[in-house]
Amino acid sequence: MREQVEAIYQNGILRPLTPLSLPENTRVEVTVQSIPSNGNLQRQHQAVRQALVTAGLSLSILEPIEPLSELLITRREELARLFSVGKPLSEVILEERETN
Repeated sequence: MREQVEAIYQNGILRPLTPLSLPENTRVEVTVQSIPSNGNLQRQHQAVRQALVTAGLSLSILEPIEPLSELLITRREELARLFSVGKPLSEVILEERETN
C-alpha cells in the first residue's frame, strides 16, 4: 500500500496530520520532503521561470505590458466609414433570406 500524507516533525518524532490506515506496529518506509514556505515558493517560481527563459521555452518579461491606447475619435470615424455596409448586418441577412 502506498499513501502520501503530510506530517509535522516535533521533538524528534514525525506526527502525521491525518490518521493512517495502518495496523499498529506496521513497519513502513518513509521518504521525507519538506514543504516549502511561501518565500521559498516565490524563489522556486523565479528559478523555474529563469530556467525556461534560458532554455528558450518562455519569453522574459522585462517590463509590464502597457494597454493599447484607444483610437483617436477621427480614426474611429474613418474606420467606421471604411467598413460600414450602410445598414445593420442583421437586416442584410434577413433581406438575403427573403430573396432566396
